[in-house]
Amino acid sequence: MSKEKYNTLFKLVKKTINEWDPIGVLPEALADEYEFEVAQIVTLLNKVDTEEALSEGIAEIFNKALGCHYTVEECLPIAREIRILTE
Repeated sequence: MSKEKYNTLFKLVKKTINEWDPIGVLPEALADEYEFEVAQIVTLLNKVDTEEALSEGIAEIFNKALGCHYTVEECLPIAREIRILTE
């Protein structure tokens, strides 16, 4: 993936994740609150073929990084939105 494509995807995914705000800290927290997780999601986009697989990855990323307990089903709307924005 080119640096330009990565940066474009990063911005789109970051906007989506910030709007979702999975742990409810925005706007009080810094705008870069979820950047570590966003970077992982952008990388994941090249490895998965379905919304379900992306949803599973998103749940795993946030559950590990933030101690959340998101299910694949709870992350599916976010995965769908990300897939639509990044295709």
